Amino acid sequence: MRIVVADDDPVSRHLVEHVITTRTQHEVITVADGESALELALGEPTPDVLILDWMMPSVSGTEVCRRVRKQPLPVQPYVLLITAKTKRDEVIEGLSVGADDLLTKPLPPDLLIARLKLASRRPTPGKPATRAVLQALVDAAAEGDGELVLRERDTTARVFLHRGKVAWAHVSDDPSGLFDILDPERGIDSDTVREIVAECRRTRARLSDTLVRWGLVDRARLRDCLLAWTSRKIAGVRQFSNPQWLFLPAVRNYAEDLLFDLEELVDPEELKAVSASSPPPSTTTEAPRNMWETAFVSEIPVSIEDSELMDRCMLGSGVKGVAVIDRATGRCLGQRGARLNPDIVWAHIQCLNAVAAQEHVADTVVATDRHYHLVRPLSERKDAFVYVLVRSGEVRLVDARRNLAGALGVTDDPVVETAASLATEAELEALIKAVDDSA
Repeated sequence: MRIVVADDDPVSRHLVEHVITTRTQHEVITVADGESALELALGEPTPDVLILDWMMPSVSGTEVCRRVRKQPLPVQPYVLLITAKTKRDEVIEGLSVGADDLLTKPLPPDLLIARLKLASRRPTPGKPATRAVLQALVDAAAEGDGELVLRERDTTARVFLHRGKVAWAHVSDDPSGLFDILDPERGIDSDTVREIVAECRRTRARLSDTLVRWGLVDRARLRDCLLAWTSRKIAGVRQFSNPQWLFLPAVRNYAEDLLFDLEELVDPEELKAVSASSPPPSTTTEAPRNMWETAFVSEIPVSIEDSELMDRCMLGSGVKGVAVIDRATGRCLGQRGARLNPDIVWAHIQCLNAVAAQEHVADTVVATDRHYHLVRPLSERKDAFVYVLVRSGEVRLVDARRNLAGALGVTDDPVVETAASLATEAELEALIKAVDDSA
């Protein structure tokens, strides 16, 4: 495939290029702004994939996507937006401009390659529409839990899955609902519907359980109705001629006996010819391969400020390694001592981004049987944080946190005050014990 990567950050741009070129045979063209990306997207030959940073000066990634989708191209490129935005309304915003998929920063290399595999299987003018939608359903079932969103022009379809099975489906241009296919003589009129919904909200019970408990339908009949409903919806979605789709991972609570295998909704003979674009999550106990080498590929000159900061952090008791990490991209700006775990870096970033919008984050901690993984945002630099690896057998967690805060020059933080008070109490207890022993 011919892939265009647009990002105004040269290091992030190089990272994406490096991951793709070292793991695939795809052709990669990199540009530093949205204008250049738009020019390539509308030129000849049309790129197969556009990887666009959401926030770029002048023309943003979303604007590039919007303009490309308005053009009558023979084949529309697969558009992948790279963003730090994770809220649901922001994800919907990305979909509304025509993006096929979104990945959040920092960008895990394995996930990027998996998404490119999906792009290689996207529908083309010569590919039957039923096969394109079926491929999306098979890929979503392999993912397991979440929501498959398919869009064609002004019509959006949503298919909800749980443990690889279909739980529910809905198409935006179909006004009918589940109550329309239940027996009319059961007395499920509009007033009853409102009462059922109010009961479900009050008790937090499932709709299916409430219908059965009220005697409006038995379990077997309800499953037959749901199967008919879902089959009809899936058949309608498969009429999409050139759909775009996105899978949003999410875990919801569904009744196990009201879930449907794809074989119940689609001709099993058709399914035999389709395999998942990427394998389902592994169930083995094999440890994941460390991605540090491929994630941080370029030698970045360490600033004097960061160098001095890391030197101070390394002086702490039990410290085995230190790194300064860019919060937006997850790239390493400098490191000392032992190499650190990038998977834990990404987990910390997700935690920081999720909480920081509501309140100040003092620090985050991952404690294992041998180490403390400490992360603390830099108060004077909102775009970076320091990550310290501490041997847990050599220092107490409270002291490790206090030492890190001290290395950063923080003196008025609750973490420091709490640590100081605990240390004082420990000293007092030791003093009392010494007095008692001497007595």
